[in-house]
Amino acid sequence: MSAAASSWKARALAHPSPSTYNPTYASLALLAMRDTPAIQNSLTLAVFTDKVAITASGQVVVLSSEDYDAIMTLVEQAKALPLPDSFAHTWRVKHPITSRPIDHLRLGTPGQVDMHQFAVYGYDTEKKELKEPVGDITHIPGELSELMELVLEGRAGFKKDEIDAEIVEKVKSILPQAV
Repeated sequence: MSAAASSWKARALAHPSPSTYNPTYASLALLAMRDTPAIQNSLTLAVFTDKVAITASGQVVVLSSEDYDAIMTLVEQAKALPLPDSFAHTWRVKHPITSRPIDHLRLGTPGQVDMHQFAVYGYDTEKKELKEPVGDITHIPGELSELMELVLEGRAGFKKDEIDAEIVEKVKSILPQAV
C-alpha cells in the first residue's frame, strides 16, 4: 500500500465546523459507495477538492496536503486503467462464494461535471485474482488495490447505529439521481 497515504484517517484533523460544511458535486474528487445484500447505497468515503473528507460514519475531517495529494495521485492512476466490459464497469474479484460487497467509485476531474465511474466486486486484501480478465489484466492492478485500501479506511470503526445521518445525507443529496 502507498506508504504516503496509509493511515490517512488517523492523521486527518477534525473539521472545525462539520455541521455547517456543505459539500458540492462540483468539488467532489472521489466518492465511494458500498452495496451489500443487507444495505445498499452506503457511503464509504467522499473526498472534496478543498481536502475535506467525509467518512462512512459521517465524520468530517480535513486531510493533510500530503495525504490528499497521494490519494489524488492514485485516483489519476485508477482513471488511466481500462474499464471492464461488464455491468457498471465492475472489476470482479474471484471468490468461491457470492454476495460480496460491491464498491462503486466515482473519480472526479477538476472542472468537469462527468465523473469516471466503475465498481469493484468482492475487494479483498488477500485475494487479487479476477473472475474474468480485463483485457490482459488477470489480477486487481496494484494502483487500484492501493486506492481501495485507502478508500476502505473511510469505513474503519464504522458502526451502523453511530452514523451522523445528516452529514451522510448531505453527501448523498449532491449526487445525480441515478447513483
